Amino acid sequence: MTPTTETPMTVLEAIIQSLLNAAAFNSGDSIAPAAVLWADAEGEWLPILAKLQELMPQLIMLGDYDPQRKTGPAIWIRCVIEGVLPEMRLPDKAVPVIYLPKVSRQVLRSPEECPEELQPLVELQYRGAAWTQANGKDWTVEAFLVSENGGLGLDVSRDQKTRRAMLGALEPLATTPVALLRGHKLEAEDFDKLMVGDTVRDLLGWIGDSAGCKEEWEANRWRAFRSRCREEYGFDPESDGEIVAAEKLGSKHGPWAKAWQRFAESPTLYPGVPAILRRAKPSTLLFDREPWPDENEKDEASLRAALRALNSLKPAEARDTIKKLDETHGIRRQWVWARMGLSPLARALEHLKILASKTATVLVGSTPNVMADAYAKAAFETDECALRSLDAVKSVQDREAVREAIRTIYLPWLDDSARRFQAAVEKQPLPDSSTIEDRLVSAHPKECILFVDGLRYDIARRLIARAHNQNLTITEGYRWTTLPSVTGTAKSAVAPVAKSILGGQAGDDFIPLMADSRKPATTSRLHELLASEGYQILHGLDSGQPAEENARGWSEFGEFDALGHKLQAKMASHLDEQLDLLLARIVHLLDAGWSKVRIVTDHGWLLLPGGLPSTPLPKYLAECRWSRCAVIKEGAAAGVPKAGWFWDHTQSVGFAPGAYCFAAGSEYAHGGISIQECLVPDLTFSSQSGGKQLQITIENVQWLGLRCRVTVKPPAPNVSAVLRTKPNDKSTNLCAPKNFDQEGRVGLLVEDDSLAGTSACLVVCDSSNTVLCKQATIIGGES
Repeated sequence: MTPTTETPMTVLEAIIQSLLNAAAFNSGDSIAPAAVLWADAEGEWLPILAKLQELMPQLIMLGDYDPQRKTGPAIWIRCVIEGVLPEMRLPDKAVPVIYLPKVSRQVLRSPEECPEELQPLVELQYRGAAWTQANGKDWTVEAFLVSENGGLGLDVSRDQKTRRAMLGALEPLATTPVALLRGHKLEAEDFDKLMVGDTVRDLLGWIGDSAGCKEEWEANRWRAFRSRCREEYGFDPESDGEIVAAEKLGSKHGPWAKAWQRFAESPTLYPGVPAILRRAKPSTLLFDREPWPDENEKDEASLRAALRALNSLKPAEARDTIKKLDETHGIRRQWVWARMGLSPLARALEHLKILASKTATVLVGSTPNVMADAYAKAAFETDECALRSLDAVKSVQDREAVREAIRTIYLPWLDDSARRFQAAVEKQPLPDSSTIEDRLVSAHPKECILFVDGLRYDIARRLIARAHNQNLTITEGYRWTTLPSVTGTAKSAVAPVAKSILGGQAGDDFIPLMADSRKPATTSRLHELLASEGYQILHGLDSGQPAEENARGWSEFGEFDALGHKLQAKMASHLDEQLDLLLARIVHLLDAGWSKVRIVTDHGWLLLPGGLPSTPLPKYLAECRWSRCAVIKEGAAAGVPKAGWFWDHTQSVGFAPGAYCFAAGSEYAHGGISIQECLVPDLTFSSQSGGKQLQITIENVQWLGLRCRVTVKPPAPNVSAVLRTKPNDKSTNLCAPKNFDQEGRVGLLVEDDSLAGTSACLVVCDSSNTVLCKQATIIGGES
């Protein structure tokens, strides 16, 4: 797969991303939070609220009534959130963020002591989320800059002089790229320099909003700005104006190259610049087309037409055309407009180019296992590229263009692969319930099984990549699902109690029976049986009791299948969000103390924009009929591939041939026989530290001279504390490590009195020297 580069992020953009993360939720296990509460007891964040509101239309603030600034009292905020004010509408599906200046969340937690004017917001802390640190404290500016757990992880001096300079420079600091702040300790002087003036920042802000800047800036600042522009850029804002400045910016000559680079790094901070560039474009372009947004738009329109025209070509011709299109348009993925989301087709083309290459190779194999090996090795990327190209586009016109490209080159490959796989299955049937003993899924003590509905193999590979980035250890594998590849049949087969299930009649839902009661093996009955076998059933976000003797868990998470049936091809745009939530659930279970989390699923699926092709199957030939499978009436000659039902191979099930469906119009479907539906992942996750179970929190740090007293909860044996300059480097120890006592307390002594007043990191480690938690501190205490 083609790697993507990370877009530079400013402090402001990092704050926005953190607020959006606070609003994330899993709709399969919870409802969206009513709002994100952002308490700021000292009002530290106020200087950048206006800029944040420009970029986050869902951000509203507690204060005097001023709807134009999205500010108002608590009762007004409640009305806005409930959507009862027609004149104040927040973006659809966006979780509101409520900024509470000079308000501590502690005030809202006590309804009896909460001031009357704030009481309408008290209830939101139960229906909403809060923007807080991992320890539950509200984010301060300093905490966000230095924290490595949810913050930026910057190295900032912790003295009072630096704190004052940092808060005073918050406005220019917010628009500074984070990369420029890394690599050295930030002190008061660094923040003071931000306040002296950033000519490039001011210039770009003025180009994008010349009238607003001149009105906002005081006369002295305007005179200084004009002087810097004349001296550094050779033009006068007063006499030349923003059109001349924009033309010079687009030229990228001399000092303007630095200005263009700054704009290209964070273009969303200067939303008015593209419009001025349109007006400033010179009549003749000699070479560089990148700076002019309408040039990019012309290319997008040209590419859109070319992709739509692929449907008139044969697959081989279309693949060659896509390759040539990428040679022309691929360069635009490096342009600033791509980073602004204005080149979606150029981005989609990156994946279509790989899709064209992959579909030129036929998926072959004499047996299902041979085909599975080939698919797991590389062919899964074909399906991945189809999904990625769909995810890259949003507008109807762009989706239509990408749809035609995918259908032209991907559908023939998909159908051919399915037919070859069906032929292999006919010669060598997939496993049925007679082999359930050999294929039984089970958990060892301290392990939790996590069932995920519809986790297709290629999507699971995305999950694996994410897990590696979080330093998890993954054991990769795959298994065959059941026939038909539907939840009713397959979920029971991956449950640890599968031996207690038997066939019965396939029926309309292909659900087998419980062996003891002869009742359908529904989810609730499976849970009852699992519980009787000693499994803890973990509902929602429950993490269970992994510390119990012989603890084994069963949990269910994710909604890939539900989204596919609901959204059809639009599902492609929601996969990454679902994977992030799934990975968070895995980490949550590991952090809770489960040594391993094993992911199992029931089936994969086919997805094709514009709908999978259909083949008729009259209703009178079938007892029941799904998109990709059906129970054929006894004696009926349906003329479709057949195979035995997993739970009773004597019962015959009919399947749609190739990648076809029995009903037209389905973009998303499963239940048939294809490698995408039948080959499913079987993954086991553990932490690289071996699944450490200790969850330690630093409760108190107190300095008495150079002696540091530390309290942690809960107390735990063989846990020690030490002071270091670098948390993971034992060579930077500033004192001797000491174990906590039975009450979770320890005293540390720094013998070098020259270290008084310097920054250090208090580190809590287990017996293997793995860092369990840490906290920044000042030796001797803060002055």
